[in-house]
Amino acid sequence: MDNPDSLKIAYAANILILVPVCYAMLSGPGGTGQVFQGQVTESAGLRLLVGSLWAAILMASVGGFWAPAFFAPLLLIQIAYKALWLALFVLPLLVSGQSAAVPWGITLVFAAIVMTYPLLYWRAM
Repeated sequence: MDNPDSLKIAYAANILILVPVCYAMLSGPGGTGQVFQGQVTESAGLRLLVGSLWAAILMASVGGFWAPAFFAPLLLIQIAYKALWLALFVLPLLVSGQSAAVPWGITLVFAAIVMTYPLLYWRAM
């Protein structure tokens, strides 16, 4: 990697985004509703599954400050799953005229990540 420090921007963004999100998701009932703005049905299993995934990404992002290249595949996984969520969940809602059903907060965050993390990743290469 020529410039692994550019990855630290993505890791810092992950940390800033995920600390409050993980707190909401893992602190008890209602977390799914808060994070997805009431557009995804609350369920303990879903809340813990997604909260655990995001907590793992948060922990790996902290590790990314000490070993940016080692944790770089984490960013690729994030780009992939967030792009899939946008394409398979958000896009169909928009195409069918159901924009009110889109959780816009998380959608905009995911879109920003999908657009910027590839640039940071390839800049580091």
